[in-house]
Amino acid sequence: MLAIVLAVGFVAGIMIFGDTTRAALLDDYARAARNVDLVVTATGGTRLPLSTVDDIGRVAGVAAVEGRMTEQAPLIDRAGRLVTEFGVPGHAVDVGDSADLRPFDLRAGELPHREDDVALDARSVRRTGYLIGDTIALVGADEQRHEFRLVGVVDIAGVDGGNTSTAVLTRPALVRLTGATGFREVVATVARGAAPADVRSHVTAPGKVRTGDELRHDLAREAFGQIDGLLIGLQLFAVVAVLVAALVIANTFNILLAQRMRETALLRCVGATRAQVFRRVVVEAAAVGLTGATLGIGVGLGIGVGLSRGAALPGIGLPSGRLVIGISPVLVALLLGAVLTVVSALVPAVRATRVPPIAALRIVPFGRGGSRRARVVLVASAALLTLVGAALTTAGLRTSDPQTAMVIVMAGGTSVFLAVLLLSPLYIGQLVSAVGWLPARLAGAPVRLAVANARRNPGRTAATTAALLVGVALMAGGSTIAATVNRTAEAQLDKAFPIDYLLTPAVTGGDRAAAVPASVTAGLRADPTFGLVAAVRQDTAKTPRGKLLVGTIDEAAIGTAYRPAVTTGRLADLRPGTAVVSSGSDVLVGLRAGDQVQLAGAGGHAVTLTVAATVQSATLVGDVVVTDTDFRTLFPAAAGDSLVMLRAAEGVPAATARDRLDAALAAHPLVEVGDLAEFRDERNAAIDQIVAVIAVLLALALIIALVGIANTLSLSVLERTRESALLRALGLTRGQLRATLLAEALLMAAAGAVVGVVFGLVYGWLTAAAAFGDVDTLVAIPVGQLGAFVGLAALAGTLAAVLPSRRAANVAVVVALAE
Repeated sequence: MLAIVLAVGFVAGIMIFGDTTRAALLDDYARAARNVDLVVTATGGTRLPLSTVDDIGRVAGVAAVEGRMTEQAPLIDRAGRLVTEFGVPGHAVDVGDSADLRPFDLRAGELPHREDDVALDARSVRRTGYLIGDTIALVGADEQRHEFRLVGVVDIAGVDGGNTSTAVLTRPALVRLTGATGFREVVATVARGAAPADVRSHVTAPGKVRTGDELRHDLAREAFGQIDGLLIGLQLFAVVAVLVAALVIANTFNILLAQRMRETALLRCVGATRAQVFRRVVVEAAAVGLTGATLGIGVGLGIGVGLSRGAALPGIGLPSGRLVIGISPVLVALLLGAVLTVVSALVPAVRATRVPPIAALRIVPFGRGGSRRARVVLVASAALLTLVGAALTTAGLRTSDPQTAMVIVMAGGTSVFLAVLLLSPLYIGQLVSAVGWLPARLAGAPVRLAVANARRNPGRTAATTAALLVGVALMAGGSTIAATVNRTAEAQLDKAFPIDYLLTPAVTGGDRAAAVPASVTAGLRADPTFGLVAAVRQDTAKTPRGKLLVGTIDEAAIGTAYRPAVTTGRLADLRPGTAVVSSGSDVLVGLRAGDQVQLAGAGGHAVTLTVAATVQSATLVGDVVVTDTDFRTLFPAAAGDSLVMLRAAEGVPAATARDRLDAALAAHPLVEVGDLAEFRDERNAAIDQIVAVIAVLLALALIIALVGIANTLSLSVLERTRESALLRALGLTRGQLRATLLAEALLMAAAGAVVGVVFGLVYGWLTAAAAFGDVDTLVAIPVGQLGAFVGLAALAGTLAAVLPSRRAANVAVVVALAE
């Protein structure tokens, strides 16, 4: 029942979390549509004329109108650096005139009243550490810093304004800062009794016209898109928990029904039919399942609350709200509890009905071998699954598309894993002996007895460790994938770009060119602090197969700052009339050194180039790399650098180089600095966080597996009552008897963990290799994490045996012998 409670609780908790977070997201996004009956939205990057407000106000049925200005206005943090999200800077909105139609709520302080006042969204305040009363800086249309006084903190529609910073200004201040000439959106309310759809039909303003309900529907779809991926991931972990619970339930019923053979035989002798015996087991399973599911709903409430609070932390940032408990989680929980238990008990129930009454009066211990025919079928099935898994794995590793390759490899891994589970009764005994060989030599009789007990019923031991094996294999596989991806990515980064900093222009809107000013590049080249300054210019060109990113880099940087893995040809052969192309591009697939590629640039300028070399994958420079001469031919109007690569001179401390770089960019706030050392640290921290999240989510599956170990040992204690008493009578102390059971649990858990770690290590690396495709994958073995998994599993298995071992040791010898 405890296994059912935990598994059903996890499923119900995820559903409650999903309903709660969807409701909170909907409330958060609904600020943009609050009290709105009609909305006109500018399209194609244009703006609605200022006269739109008056035009809509004259439409029959319109009660109130409000224009909303939204323009780019990047925020500068306390260190003088641009605040961006994936290279996208922030924006500013006007405070508006109508409180009922504002798309934000005041959280602290006050709204701007003067032209030098500003309010910031709560997420940006947390990120930058600004306090009310501080002076902050925004970058205007003139690309210069403009200072404002922070007077308030607001909650913006769309999870604190979405992914970018949002500043709230008075309309005159916004116009002065950004040069705004129109509205991004105009909203309106209709008079009482008027239908929004009817009023909409009379609106002739440019842009997209929607009713408030249509806007709320669109916002809801956008809001739910943020959580759907997270819920799918959680549901996969829930499937693992349910699978582990099914293994525990099936194993428990197998042992129970094996121990009830005399009782079952007696029932058959006094007239019970096979159908009645079968129904008895099924009804028992259903009763246990429904009871466990009912308790699981309560556990699900706690899990739902915990997930909601965890998702609201700064690292994830989803909104939290009141707990939403619908009828669906309750019904699903009850149905899952009953169906899971009944289905898991079907095979033991059928097995119980097939034993004749007279034969059942002789107890046959569960899991003691099996017929030779059964072994042959077992081995044949496992061999077939292994062959299928190996074929799928090989096919996946040869597939060019990384996502498809990963799916195929994981399907092959699942097939091989099933074979490992099927064969476990044949090898688990020998593995337990191997794991316990040294402890048995050191600890004496208790451990030797524990090894013998674990080996005597290999079927029971295999079934008990199977649930633990699933969880540990997934944890080990996730850790191996993360470590391998991290090591391979770092090696590829170091090999392709041995640089310290990367300068890129912030992604901007309007007519502002997204380029690093030439004066910045020239100034850095003249600074002896930097040993390498390589400028890259890029633009998009057309080919008969599709569009490509074409780039050029300083000739001196080829082989130093730019040195990708070459598959055919040589980088040294790059000269006017030739190009280096990426063999990983769908548009360029199949090209080799010596082939021809046609490119058409801006204004119809076209060239035909000979491929000097092909590289494994697209780089920061572009899909196609050409000389400066050919780039000017294709894009004669191109101005400014798309990005600049920097490397500090030898012997210059990193802190000194960063200070010089910040000083050089002080007058250019729209140039972003990518610090590769910081990037590596952030990537390592992100991967560690992913591994930690996987471990936490799989911890529930491990707990359920430990419940299975406790079940097996508890039932074994009952089964061995006379045996334990005889050992006590022969001189085994209570402490030694407890140690025997604790050691048995430890050995079973350790054996299952070892198999799980080995499997996870192998298929973790294969999955990572499939993800990288043609890139050489560097195997990384997270020894510390894998060792911790084995140690944690062994320790947890030992803890699961504490109560059964105490129960066995506390039984009086004379009473037990008379059992």
